[in-house]
Amino acid sequence: MSTSDPRSEYRRHLRHRQKVVIGSVLVALAIVLAASIGVYTGLLPSYNPGFSADPKASATAVAQPCPPAGAATVDLTTIQVRVYNGTQNAGLAGVVGDSLEQAGMTILERSDWPDGDYNGDVAISSSQAGLTNAYSLARAFDGIVIVLLDTNRDPTDTSVSVIIGTDYDSGLMSPDAIGELAAGETIEAPSACASVAPEEPLATAH
Repeated sequence: MSTSDPRSEYRRHLRHRQKVVIGSVLVALAIVLAASIGVYTGLLPSYNPGFSADPKASATAVAQPCPPAGAATVDLTTIQVRVYNGTQNAGLAGVVGDSLEQAGMTILERSDWPDGDYNGDVAISSSQAGLTNAYSLARAFDGIVIVLLDTNRDPTDTSVSVIIGTDYDSGLMSPDAIGELAAGETIEAPSACASVAPEEPLATAH
C-alpha cells in the first residue's frame, strides 16, 4: 500500500487554493467591468444620491418673501447698500459697490461675505421694512436675483445687503442705465413667494 508524499500533497493543495482565489478575483473583475459598461452605455441605471448637484438649485430653493401689498419701486438714490463678495474673486465687492455708488446709492460697506462662498448669482437681503428697496434694487442686476428676509436685522432698518455669488458674471447694469430705472412702477411678486410673518421667518442673511 503506497502513501502519498506530504510535500506533494501540500503543493497540490496550495495550487488548488491559488486557482480558486485567482478565479474568484477574475470573476469579480468581469462582473464589475460588465456593470461599468452597462452604466456607461445606458443599459443599466446609474446611482442617484437623491440631491441636486446644481448650485443654482440650492440658491433658489428658499422661498422669497412677497413684497408689501401694492408696493412700487423707489428712487434708487435713496437706498443705503452693503455689498458683500461671496466668491473667491478678490475685489468684487468693491467693483460692484463703486458702480452702485456712481449710480447715486449710498454704500455703507464693501467686504467679504462672512458665510464664505454664496452658491448663486445675486442675493439681496433686507429687513421687512426694506423689502421694497430690495425689490427695487433687484432690477439693476441681470441673471438670477433672489430677495431674502434678514430676520437678524432691526425690523425698521430699510438698508439692503447685496451678496455677489459664484455664478455672478458682471450682470450689473451700467451706472447710467441704473439711473434710468423709473420709480413708482408696481413691484410684481415672485411666483410662489411667501407672505411675511414675523413669527415665521423665511430666511436669515447677514
